[in-house]
Amino acid sequence: MQTDEVIEKATEVINLSYLKEPPVDVYALAKTYGLEIEQQPFPEKYQHISGFISLSNGSPKLFVNDNDSQNRKNFTVAHELGHWLLHKDHLLNDPNLAVLFRIPLGTLNQDPLEREANTFAANLLVPKAMLDAYRDDKGQRELAQMFGVSEEVIGYRLEHTRETPRHPETQTTQE
Repeated sequence: MQTDEVIEKATEVINLSYLKEPPVDVYALAKTYGLEIEQQPFPEKYQHISGFISLSNGSPKLFVNDNDSQNRKNFTVAHELGHWLLHKDHLLNDPNLAVLFRIPLGTLNQDPLEREANTFAANLLVPKAMLDAYRDDKGQRELAQMFGVSEEVIGYRLEHTRETPRHPETQTTQE
């Protein structure tokens, strides 16, 4: 799947939900798309896992590591929702694909499905239109708090999202 298609899907979810202001409630969105969410502390040996989707009994259930910060949980829910909406057929065939391991956002993930889910999550949590509305008036820390994400996610979005260029209206000169 092309990056533009992933971003378009995240934008579609935002638009269909009539969301205009941050923060994006990814928990409500995930439930809207049929994902039950359960937060619980993961055992020590699984602390490198932020979340996963379980497909027991045919219905998807999203487990989120309750030991994580709220910002990390938000990203995990958005990431797993991305898997659900973008890779549902893959998940039904191989449920192990729905495990989110901790990898820094800027690090290149070799798995294209993971990159797509990360791209979806970043664009869902920090939609371009909302970011453009606030980017000039607020600092990175304030933006992160406003959007309910880490400063790392805001930094990534600021770096990879440019404000839509303003095209001056075509002017005609009168002679």
